[in-house]
Amino acid sequence: MSYTRKGISTADVWYFCRKRRRKRPIAGSTVATNQFLVWLHEERPNYTINQLRALLLDRRQFLPHPEALAVLDAYVKVGEGDVIPRWR
Repeated sequence: MSYTRKGISTADVWYFCRKRRRKRPIAGSTVATNQFLVWLHEERPNYTINQLRALLLDRRQFLPHPEALAVLDAYVKVGEGDVIPRWR
C-alpha cells in the first residue's frame, strides 16, 4: 500500500459491506491477501467472519497475518461479523 488519502489507503482489492450496499469500500488489501482469504473460505465454507477471525488468531494453525486480520476486523466493525462471506 503506497500512500494514504483521506484515511483510505490504496489497494489492489477492495471489500464492500453486503448489508448496506455501500458504495464506499470498508477495507482494501493486496491480491495475495485476497487469495489467502478466498482459500481460507473455500477450506471452511460454513464459517462466519468471526469464526474465520478466531481461526486466524489461533497460532497453532496459522502464522499471524495482519492484513487479513485488518480486513476481517473491518467487517466486524460494520456489523457483518455473523455473515458467511461470498468470496470467490
